[in-house]
Amino acid sequence: MHAWFSWKIALPVSFLLLLPCFWQSRIQSIDLSSHIYNAWLASLIAKSQAPGLWIAHQSNNVLFDLLLAWLFPHFGAAAAQRIAVGAAVLIFSWGAILLISRGRPTNWWFLLPSVAVFSYGFIFHAGFFNFYLGLGISFWYLAFFLSGGWLVRCLVTPLLLLAWVAHPLPVVWAIGLAVYIAVAECLPAQGRVILLAAGLLALLEAHFLLVTRYQTLWSLDQTWYTTGAKQLILFGRAYEIPYWLFLAAWAMLFWRRVAACGWRDLPLDMRFQLWLLTAAAVAMIPADIAFTQFESPFDFVSLRLSLAAGVMLGAFLVDVQPKNYEKLVLSLSALIFFGLVFRDAGKLNRMEDQVDAALAQVPANSRVIGLLRTPSIDFSPGEHQLDRACIGRCFSYANYEPSTGQFRVRAAPGNPIVMADYADVYAVELGRYRVQAADLPVFLIYLCGPDGQQVCSRELHEGEAIGRFAHAH
Repeated sequence: MHAWFSWKIALPVSFLLLLPCFWQSRIQSIDLSSHIYNAWLASLIAKSQAPGLWIAHQSNNVLFDLLLAWLFPHFGAAAAQRIAVGAAVLIFSWGAILLISRGRPTNWWFLLPSVAVFSYGFIFHAGFFNFYLGLGISFWYLAFFLSGGWLVRCLVTPLLLLAWVAHPLPVVWAIGLAVYIAVAECLPAQGRVILLAAGLLALLEAHFLLVTRYQTLWSLDQTWYTTGAKQLILFGRAYEIPYWLFLAAWAMLFWRRVAACGWRDLPLDMRFQLWLLTAAAVAMIPADIAFTQFESPFDFVSLRLSLAAGVMLGAFLVDVQPKNYEKLVLSLSALIFFGLVFRDAGKLNRMEDQVDAALAQVPANSRVIGLLRTPSIDFSPGEHQLDRACIGRCFSYANYEPSTGQFRVRAAPGNPIVMADYADVYAVELGRYRVQAADLPVFLIYLCGPDGQQVCSRELHEGEAIGRFAHAH
């Protein structure tokens, strides 16, 4: 343990980092609702109460789900979510702090607001908690790898195995940087520049390999994600205020950091090289990749990697002590961001209260479809609220996890609990699904009212297109 560590610092920092997990009646994070719902399904499978469903054995993309599956029967759904998410936040946040500060955090005016907004940014609110947890564990690994000798590096290698159980992408990224660091340490300064060029060329080759071998989605707009600031853009245009304030603060710090080391020596700085390689991965790796072994594409890749890029850029900037006006801009960015998050989480919880009330009108153990898409920039924040609301009372018939082949819970065609064909699930998400005879009886929970802010329920009939009920009066 480094001498810097003090419970007097760690406890209040941890309290502040955990606060958004407890300040509302529920944690609002899109896929979290699906994760906890499938933890409930897993408990039914274990008791042979979910015909047509089974648990698949897989080595990755399961750590967060395993944690929820253990917590759920011991503590219940609400507490299980807070414990699992809180643990993930602490692992991620402290891993980021250690990696940015190389194990000796002192620049708290920079660290706390920066790590806090990253911890509760896009990836958190999208609910990609297996990736989030895997990335946090990878941060811990890299922090020890960068600051320790080879004995320490060998001893922390099992962290990569744990991170792999969470998600493979952060492990691939961490191993790539670790290999790069190990090779760079054996080279003179000019040789490291050649190594950097080779690394960038390798990423370019990976880009062409992926786009030629798989169906992908890639855009030059991904270059805007390389600072990690895109994590601050959540539910609407109001989030552009903290986004631009954050970028302005980091731009000022970047300018002073470069001025201190000099433009000529910038390519020789190892921390700059590690950020540049991660930023290149954000820009070059396609945002969506349709791997053939899965029914649905692996999506939001660039936004996932942007979180790693933001932390690596922070590691380059951390040596710059912010001036008073930079502290003000960075702190103001974080305060506005969390103010908006608190406001919007409250709106989503009030909407979920209405979902609960609408489900009270539906017969117990019914199959239910949700059509709860609300406007946003990159995702619909209420999209999976029905999943969580159904726990113990109904079956979310269009829950996406079993049909993708990417998660533990799997479904056989014709089962009475969930759609087994991802094409049908996707059609539901788009509001294009037409009810089949085999679906009946099935109920719809949808947004209604003059402003589309109320939640209604109705029984569906064969041949009905669910999209016709979107924002119905």
